[in-house]
Amino acid sequence: MDFEAELEKFQPSLDIEQAEDAIYGNSTTDVMDLLQSILADTGAVTKNAE
Repeated sequence: MDFEAELEKFQPSLDIEQAEDAIYGNSTTDVMDLLQSILADTGAVTKNAE
C-alpha cells in the first residue's frame, strides 16, 4: 500500500457547521411536500367535479 498516494487522496470530513449548512441548504422534496401536493391536487379535482 502506498501511504503517500493515499494521503494525497485524503479529504477531511466537514465540520459540524459545514455539514449542517450542506444538509439544510439542500432543497429536496420530502414526504410532507409530496403529501401536500397530492392532497392539493386531489382537492382541486374534487372541487372542479362539483
